[in-house]
This record gives sequence, structure tokens and C-alpha cells, in this order.
Amino acid sequence: MKKLFLLPIIVLFFYSFAFSQFEHQTLEQFITKRFKDPQGKEINQVVVPGKPPKDYRAPSCYMKSGSVVLNNVPAFSWSFGCSPTAASMAAGYYDNHGYANMYTGPTNGGVMPMTNASWGSVIINGESRDLCPLSATGMNIDGRLTRGHIDDYWILYGNNDPDPYLTNGWVEHEQGECLADYMGSNKSVLGNSDGSTSFVYYTDGSPIYDYSSGEPGYRDGCHGMRLFYQSRGYTVVENYTQLIYGVDGNTLGFTFEQYKNEIDNGRPVLIQVTGHTMLGFGYDDLGSTVYVHDTWDYSNHSMTWGGSYAGLNQWGVTVVQLLSNNSNPVTNFTGSPTTVTAGGNVSFSDLSAGNPTSWAWSFPGGIPATSALRNPVVAYNVPGSYDVSLVATNSNGSTAETKVNYILVSEQSYCHASGACDEYISELHLGNINNLSSCGTNGYTDYTGISTVLVAGQTYTISVVNGNPYTDDQCGVWIDWNKDTDFDDAGEFVTMVNSPGGGPYSATFTVPAGATLGNTRLRARILYSGSIVPCGQVDWGETEDYTVCILPNSTSKVLNLKVFLQGLYIESSGEMSQAKDASGNHFTGTIADQLTVKLTQVSSPFTIIAQVANVNLDKSGNCTAILPSSVNGDYYIVVNHRNSIATWSATPVSFTGDAASYNFTLNNASAYGNNLVLSGTKYCLFGGDVNQDGQVNSLDISAVNTSCLLFSFGYLPQDANGDGIVDYQDLVIVDNNAANMVAIIKP
Repeated sequence: MKKLFLLPIIVLFFYSFAFSQFEHQTLEQFITKRFKDPQGKEINQVVVPGKPPKDYRAPSCYMKSGSVVLNNVPAFSWSFGCSPTAASMAAGYYDNHGYANMYTGPTNGGVMPMTNASWGSVIINGESRDLCPLSATGMNIDGRLTRGHIDDYWILYGNNDPDPYLTNGWVEHEQGECLADYMGSNKSVLGNSDGSTSFVYYTDGSPIYDYSSGEPGYRDGCHGMRLFYQSRGYTVVENYTQLIYGVDGNTLGFTFEQYKNEIDNGRPVLIQVTGHTMLGFGYDDLGSTVYVHDTWDYSNHSMTWGGSYAGLNQWGVTVVQLLSNNSNPVTNFTGSPTTVTAGGNVSFSDLSAGNPTSWAWSFPGGIPATSALRNPVVAYNVPGSYDVSLVATNSNGSTAETKVNYILVSEQSYCHASGACDEYISELHLGNINNLSSCGTNGYTDYTGISTVLVAGQTYTISVVNGNPYTDDQCGVWIDWNKDTDFDDAGEFVTMVNSPGGGPYSATFTVPAGATLGNTRLRARILYSGSIVPCGQVDWGETEDYTVCILPNSTSKVLNLKVFLQGLYIESSGEMSQAKDASGNHFTGTIADQLTVKLTQVSSPFTIIAQVANVNLDKSGNCTAILPSSVNGDYYIVVNHRNSIATWSATPVSFTGDAASYNFTLNNASAYGNNLVLSGTKYCLFGGDVNQDGQVNSLDISAVNTSCLLFSFGYLPQDANGDGIVDYQDLVIVDNNAANMVAIIKP
């Protein structure tokens, strides 16, 4: 960074000429959508289609000492969109300042040049367009021998027609070599005309951080920049787009002082003006001056903060902050879920940036109270609000993060039950429960302080005695096997012998092998007439609640998995939607979908030694597979889903104990061959393998397309996003993954 004086040269005639081209442009005319986030905050979606004005270039500036500017910031001329061009200048700056491999081509010894003059220009459909492979790749540009961004998406500036790869039927190039790919620029399937990129911002002036809730049908340009830097192996601490202070009267917007702070910390900023994006690389306190590269030429230019540039009014900024190469970790973590009932478990995931090598967790109120694991699982048995702290350490030092009242533990809340005492439960016997009682107040008694142990897979007998029997009395028992605080799920109702009738009543039942381990609720009820249901008020009868503790079977082993599915995952909530059929949710309770879990030997031919089908996967990504006790040793875990790519664990997992756990959502290295797709901060199984042949290709595209044309509804493998209808959104998932040649990767 250096300090300079700048002497602006204003050529009034040319400035007036430029202003005449843009004077009718307002931010309003570039807004393409208005909507609200889940918290009710209003979001505007804006398109940025700016191109160089014909026969005009803004006045350049001469440098003098006194101003603060970043050194070695490239100045590129417009290359297939002002937004990717401005973003590529920022990436080129980092490439010249110790962040290697932002540019990976052969020009200039592999370091991004200060201009894009090296690559010249090309004529496409009568238009001359300057080239810059960091902004937009193309065949025969910078040594590339295959189609790139320009070949697949570009027709003519402002063109809204389907992209060339769609109309010509060729396979889309593999994404990843240029900013325009990641930012969604010029892509018709994302609604961007040629030359355009889209951004979102909060209308109240607050920053909107890494917006990705519109995926896969919409791509925010700021989120795309984050993906680009992450693809280069760098950690993005923060990225956001924000209105500047005062626009539309907001009092929360980005200020000139904040802009100066970004520059002082060595970070260029995208300057957003109506219909155009530039790169800010310096400032001068005198006159609140901002120095920019405008994407129209190779010169330095200036504008007044909050003012206009060539008649284009500044409305916002886009900020991306990279982690310094020699920084302490930026400590962060998440827990799922953060609200549990007493006895529930929380899975914690380290999200710290900066490659930490050790972790020190503190869990007041949890079991365990501390942990050195990267991603521990903690039980909370006592209702209350609890802080969670993490100290992450790397080779540069340590940083701590505490989230106050982060975990909320509530009493288990089951449905109300009551009745007028006449017939009642005088005795209940199950395992260690042998309770003799009279009728409780309002026909209900909470005996959850009385408990017994039930072992998964074992068979038990329960008996209930009626204290004042009538011949029409009924008795029912319910056990909440999946601990979802209801009694509605399949298999949770226990049919009693001698009901209807005066009793005594009894039943023999087997604990499901997949029952959720730990304490859960048993409810017994006697009533006089009507349907035997676990909830609500009845005219006559009594209800009693007890606790049963589910333990694993010594003849079986437990595998706890964490898995997210690309089609069902919702970035904004951090959970999955529930797969639907033609009439609504296909599964009851909190089940999102089902998996098949396999274990294979660790060497060729990788023989399958255990397999469990129809394993319930809940919305939080948790599932439990019960395996035979004969499973003993190290094995690869393979997860299959009805329309996802079969995914292998990165390494073999030990099954020498009674239980094992594996998390596929933490990073792409969680899967063999890094075969996961990033969605927000979590990694998901690739979707789109409709025919389950191990690859996403034209056969899957054809199957989905056919179902689209037939307006197919239901729980179908062609329904890639699980919303119960096969439509264009499913085709986008399958087409994108086919273009990237997604397939099984295994040892």
C-alpha cells in the first residue's frame, strides 16, 4: 500500500456525453425480484448488465502522495460482464500478493498480469469482446483446448435466448476456472442475459451474508465469488453485499469509514453503481474520494463516495474478506439441533477457518462437559439454557468463541390427556415397573420418574389392570420409539389383549432394532368408549405416563451417520426438507427420506459384509443403522439413496466397539475422492443419479425430461429435489451434475 496525491483531470464534454447515456438509469429499473427471508426481512434481487459506453472513457487520475491505494491492482477491460471483470481484478490482486493459484494459466509465468492486453480480443456475432481467462474462459484462449464459459453461454450482449450448450446439445464444460462460472454470469438457466450478473441486498441497509438460499435456480454473484476463492483453497471469513449508508433513507448501510478500513487491511472492494460494477482500490479523505478501476480501460479513475460515476449512482458494495495466510484461526462452530428436549443429543461441528489442529470445547450442563474432539456429540439431560465455548488452535495461535445461551433444553412436551375418573389404571407392570395407583387428578398422572430398561430387539410383556372395569372399556399403550415427542409413528401403538373389555389387559411386543437409544415416553390409557387415541380429553377414563430407557442390543452394533442430500438440503435452515409424494410428506414425523447403508471390506473386491435398507434419515441429517454383532473390524461405509450418487467414506471406519459414528457433511474430504457437493457450509451427496448406474449423465437427463413433459407427481427417483413433482428445478440439478461428470468414486 502507498500514499499518493491524485490530480483529477475532468473533461467536461466527455463527462456530459457519458452522463447522457446513463441519465435515465435508476436502481429501481435493475431490480428483478422482491421477496422476504424467513425472518421477514425484505430482499431485493438486482441485475448488473453494465458494458462500456460507446465512444466514451472516464477521465483518468494522476497520482500524488497523500492518498491511500493498494499496490499492484490489475486494471482489466470489460470481458464478458463488468461484475466478473471487477471480481477478476480483485482475484488478480490477491494472486500478486501471496495468494498463489488465483490465476493458474501459463501467461506471465503463471502470475496474473496487470492488464488483460496479453489475450487480445475476439469477434463474436459482429461484436468485439476483450478476453481475460480469469473473468471468462474459452476454447483456444490461454492454452485451453476445450470449450469454456464463452463457448457455452455467450451469444450477444443482452441476449436472453437459451445458451449455446443447450441449443447445440453438447455437454456443458466443467465449472471452475473463471469468476463468471462461479458468479453465474451470462447463464440463461439462471435468468442472466449475456453480460449480466445478479446480486441480492437487504433493503434496510444491513449486510446480506453469503446468500445461497436461491440455489440451484439462482446464483448470487457475491456467493459465487466465495465459491471461487474456496475452490482455490482459501478461507473466506466473510462475504456480503450491502447498500451504502443513506440510500433510500437507510441508517444501517456501509460507510466510507468501513470502505477505508477494507483498503487499510489490504482488501479491494467491488463498488456497485446503477447497472455497473467496478473495483475500488484506494481512497483519499479529502472529498471522500474513491479510486476505482472501472472495467472500461486500464487507467485509474476516481469518484466521490456515495456520488455518481459517469452518471451512474453508487448504491452499494460487495465485500469479500479472505483469511490471512499467517492468522490465528477464526473460531466458529454450529450445533444441530440447538433446541432439544431433556435427554436429547446435540452434534457439534467445528466451522473454524485457518486450519486449526486442536480443539478445546466446554459444554456447561452437557455430558461430557469438555471435549478435545473436532466434532463431538453431547447429551443434555436437564432443562435450561446453556453456553457453548470452543478454543481452536493452529500453528499461529489460538482464538476462542463463546455462544451464550446457545443450547435450549426443554422438558419433553407430549400431547395433553385427561378424563373424568371412573374406570382407571390400578396396576401397570413392565420390566422393573410395578406401579399400583389410584385415579389421578383430571384422569392423568405423570409417572415419568418411574422407569425401566428396554433393549433393542428384545421382547417384553406389559400388563394393565382396570380399577373399575366395564365391558365396553378399552386399553391402549404407546411408546415413542423415535423420541419425536408424539405417538403417531408406525409401530408406536401396542395393541392390548382383552380390549375392548374389562381386562386385565396385556401385550407382548418387540423393541424395534432401530429405536432411538436413551430415555423416551410410554403412555398407557383406559377409556370407556370412542376411539382409543393417546391425546385429548375423554368423557371417562385415565392416562398414565412412564419412562423407558432404550439400550442397544448386545447382539447388534449401532452406526450413527450424518448425511445431507443435495436435492433436499436447505441452506437457510441448515436442515433438509421432507421428501414428498403427490399428497404431501411421504414419511411421518421428522423423516426426510431413507437410505441404504452398506459396509465393505477394505481391499479389492470390496465385498459387502453388511447391508441395512430403509434407514430413516431425519431432517437434521441424522440416521442410525443397526448392524449385526458379527461386524468386527475396519470397513468402508457406503451410503446409497434413491437418486443420489453412492458415496464412500474417505477411509475405513473401525467397528471393534458397540457403536461407530461418521459425518459426511463436514468437508469434501469426508467422502472418498472428495465426492461431495458444497451447499452453504455443509457438504451433501450429489443428486441426480436417477437410474442408479453410478453416474449422472444423459440417461438421467432424459428420464427427468420425460417425466417433466408428463407432469409426473409422486415419490419418484426423477424428482431430484423431492418436492413431489418432476419439473425444471429437478432438471437443473441433474443437468449441472451431468455437466460436471459426477460419478461414484471408490477405492
